[in-house]
Amino acid sequence: MLSLERLSKTFQTAADRVVAIRETDLHLEEGDFLTIIGSNGAGKSTLLNLIAGSYPPTSGRIVLRGVDLTGIPAHRRARRIGRIVQDPLAGTAPSMTVAENLALAMKRGRRSLRLALPRRLRRRFREQLTALNVGLEDRLRCRVDLLSGGERQALAVLMATLVPPEVLLLDEHTAALDPSNAAMIVRLTRSFVERLNLTTLMVTHNMEQAIDVGTRLIMMHKGEIIEELHGVEKSQATVPQLVDLFSQHHVVDDELLLERVV
Repeated sequence: MLSLERLSKTFQTAADRVVAIRETDLHLEEGDFLTIIGSNGAGKSTLLNLIAGSYPPTSGRIVLRGVDLTGIPAHRRARRIGRIVQDPLAGTAPSMTVAENLALAMKRGRRSLRLALPRRLRRRFREQLTALNVGLEDRLRCRVDLLSGGERQALAVLMATLVPPEVLLLDEHTAALDPSNAAMIVRLTRSFVERLNLTTLMVTHNMEQAIDVGTRLIMMHKGEIIEELHGVEKSQATVPQLVDLFSQHHVVDDELLLERVV
C-alpha cells in the first residue's frame, strides 16, 4: 500500500552535512497503524516530512498504491495524505471559524477555496462535532484561535479525516497538551483510525503510548530503523523492555525515559 524504498535524506549546510534518513525500507499494508519512537534527532519527523512532501528525498522512492509520489509536491499529495502536527494551531486557520475550517478541510488538495456553508452543511458539521464529545457543536461560528489547545487538536483530528485520507501522519500530535487532553486526543484518533481503517504513522516520544496504540512499532536511531515489534510481541511489550532494546543499541536519551505518562 505504502512503500518507502531505499529512502535517504541528507541536509547540507555551509558547516555540516547531516544524514537524517539513511537508505530506509518500510512497507505498510492497508489499515496498518505504525507507531514510531526514537531518540532526539533519530529522523522520526523527517520521515513523515518526506512522506508528506515537505522535504524532497536525497535518494530513494515513495510509492503509494503503485503511484510514485517522490516528485509530486506536498500540495498535490495533500489530496491523499492527511497530517496532524504538534502545534494545535498549525493544522487549522486560526482567524477563521470552526465551520469555515471544516469547509476548507472538505476541499483538501483542490484548487478552489471558495467557501459555501449552506444550512445542510452546517447541520452535518454540527453532527460530526457532537460526536467528538468536546462541546464544539455549539461553536461553529467561533474563531479557532479562541479555542483551547485540546479543542483545537480535536478539531484538527476531525479536519484531517473529514475526507478520509489514504495515509494519516501524526507527528507528536499530543505532545503540546496536558495529560487529560492528550488522552482524549488519543481516544479520538484511535476511534477515527479504526472506524475508517486508515493507514497511519504516528511519531511519539511516549513509550507507553507507542505500545498501547497501533498494530506495529518501530524504533529509530540516527536515521535508521533499528527494531520493529508487531502482533503479540508489541502488545505484550513493556517500557523497561523498550529501554533495554535502546540500551542494546547504545542509545541513551533521558527524554525517552521521562516521556512515559499519557
